[in-house]
Amino acid sequence: MTTTAFRTKSRRSQRPAWDEEPSFAGKFVKAAFLICYAAAIVLPIWAVIATSFASESALQDAGGNLLLLPNDLSTQAYEQILGGGALTNSLIVTILLTVGGTAISMVLTIGAAYGLSRPGSLLHRPLLMLVLFTFLFGPGMYPSYLVVQQLGLLDSYWSLILPSALNAFNLIVLRAFFMNSVPGELIDAAKMDGAGELRILFRVVLPMSKAILAVIALFYAVGYWNIYFQAVLYTPGLETQPIQVVLQRMLMSTQGMPGADIGQYQAAEAAPTAALKMAVVVCTIVPIVIMYPFIQKHFTKAIITGAIKG
Repeated sequence: MTTTAFRTKSRRSQRPAWDEEPSFAGKFVKAAFLICYAAAIVLPIWAVIATSFASESALQDAGGNLLLLPNDLSTQAYEQILGGGALTNSLIVTILLTVGGTAISMVLTIGAAYGLSRPGSLLHRPLLMLVLFTFLFGPGMYPSYLVVQQLGLLDSYWSLILPSALNAFNLIVLRAFFMNSVPGELIDAAKMDGAGELRILFRVVLPMSKAILAVIALFYAVGYWNIYFQAVLYTPGLETQPIQVVLQRMLMSTQGMPGADIGQYQAAEAAPTAALKMAVVVCTIVPIVIMYPFIQKHFTKAIITGAIKG
């Protein structure tokens, strides 16, 4: 054996077990596991999408079950959802709640986080302790309901926005980001140039915080888009409720459980029940799925930078 071959073999024998090149069997097992794992995620989503485009005859042939490859396609379910009526109205309500609620929450969170990040601000420490207290101890369902009732917000869309307009976790993360990721020298230089606090916030702080602002906006948007329990609790008298409540009532009515009759969501020549339900499910998940890839790259930077320090 040559000296070079001996040294190469010696180095390989000294490498730790996790640094060794995997065997063919190991690669095969890992690949098989990843394929099965991906299939377990992709196939249910594909079945939902495919069923939403299935015609009535295809669903009858399948016995009302989910389909992977429907033999007859139809867009009747989506035409019904987007063609006016209760489903369309509920979808519009959800969109308006998401856009308006996210805008209000971002304004409140940015203002509170910037104020609490500035040392020497009015009642800085008591307000911060109050935020931390609400973060650790939630109010509970009954106290929250009584507050909403006393404020006269029952059966109002404001009851779905104002109680959750300011999230303590998002506020703490954004405050830590402002304190640790925005150089104090820039703020001092802006003050020396005569800039006020609002101008510093809009011209210096916010342009440097685009990543974490996008992530927090996504957190708020997902919360408002998926709002369900608050709508059931606070707005039982509203004729038009968010799409999540409509979907739940459709599922309950088709399973023989007490709830809203699915007939109010279907026209005389309505789409098949299974296709309609799956179409509503697709409409509820597609907006978030579309938004996520554009913001995903900011998650690690924004959350780690804002949460490790401070």
